[in-house]
Amino acid sequence: MTRSHVPILNRIAATGLAVAAACLAYAGFLHMFGQETLAAFVGACAGGFALGRMMRAGRQA
Repeated sequence: MTRSHVPILNRIAATGLAVAAACLAYAGFLHMFGQETLAAFVGACAGGFALGRMMRAGRQA
């Protein structure tokens, strides 16, 4: 895998999207199931997935 340059504004936007996805996933699962651990795990997975997809969006070989 080769590294490519990602503009700083794209990194900031991707991080903001990941944080928003994590917060919404955490709040939704906490409301539905009432378990803090499950909500934190799902929020972390959703945020990490969103950040990873946004950082890889421009790199198609």
